[in-house]
Amino acid sequence: MQIVVLIGTKAQLVKMAPVIQELMRQNLDFKFVLTGQHAETMFDLIDSFELRQPDDFIIQPKETDTKVKVSSWFFRALLEARKKDYFNKSSIVLVHGDTLSTLLGAIIGRLKGSKVAHIEAGLRSFNLFHPFPEEITRLLVSRLAHYFFCPDDWSANNLKRKKHVYNTRSNTILDAYRFALQNHDQQVSDQQSYAVASIHRFENINNDERFNFIMEQIAQASEKINIKFVLHPVTKNKINSSSWRTKLEQLPGVILTRRMTYIDFTHLLLNARFLISDGGSNQEEASIMGIPCLLMREATERQDGLKDNIVLSKYQPEVIQKFVSDNYDDQWERRALPETYPSRSIINTLSQLELK
Repeated sequence: MQIVVLIGTKAQLVKMAPVIQELMRQNLDFKFVLTGQHAETMFDLIDSFELRQPDDFIIQPKETDTKVKVSSWFFRALLEARKKDYFNKSSIVLVHGDTLSTLLGAIIGRLKGSKVAHIEAGLRSFNLFHPFPEEITRLLVSRLAHYFFCPDDWSANNLKRKKHVYNTRSNTILDAYRFALQNHDQQVSDQQSYAVASIHRFENINNDERFNFIMEQIAQASEKINIKFVLHPVTKNKINSSSWRTKLEQLPGVILTRRMTYIDFTHLLLNARFLISDGGSNQEEASIMGIPCLLMREATERQDGLKDNIVLSKYQPEVIQKFVSDNYDDQWERRALPETYPSRSIINTLSQLELK
């Protein structure tokens, strides 16, 4: 059996890096393949996690930061992936999460007779349009995959009718966070208090009314505390094509910040008062860390941190403003890490599978 690790986005690479590290540690036969969906910071991430270089690319990495580019990339990647001989009946394809690269790997695996293992399986919002298109992607992949690695009891229960369901007891981002704590440079934190914002989801960037609302809320929050606004490529393009570039640059409390590696971003969060984000991975990591996190979404497919340090905004101004008021002047306490190692659990299980 040969394992094919298929990764397309930065978030997938962060969460799959510990899985690849475990494959390397156990000296197992595997192919590390990038789909080419994302380009920015991907190779920096590979270096920072001390991974070997990719064995192949479905398409040479190029940032797919518009709907047209994403559509073009997906169909080109489908055609190119069918030519790759490592997708075959003796291989198992590891796909992660809910991106188009996840769907790509599941489709190609099925077409070429490979087994498909879905990591971070079983997450559900039970709403097809929140988040969109991720909820639809998860449903499709759950029909195509053979093996399901779920991060907790709730997600495993969502797949109770499936045959090969494995509960890893934690998300692999726990292993990534553990690695980041052990490997980041000790830096002097800012003297001034700050919060971090990270917004990038399709439903927030491509809905003008919602995007303007979120920008207004960040601007208001910056009146109480400096906001380090980390710009994903899609967010940067949206801001640059609107009047918000000038508005944000004129706000003394907003610091527009380039996207950075995961380890640097983790260090940024460790010294922040709170996080405003629409990212599922950010929700998971914030729950592990203990940092207060405002989730700029209508619904979430994750249970991590809800009714604890994660607040779901549902785009309600009063919820957002209360969160900022409650947290801008408070210092949170970092949580102790649980003694679970999900990446090791996944690889130990895979190494024992008989592909039938």
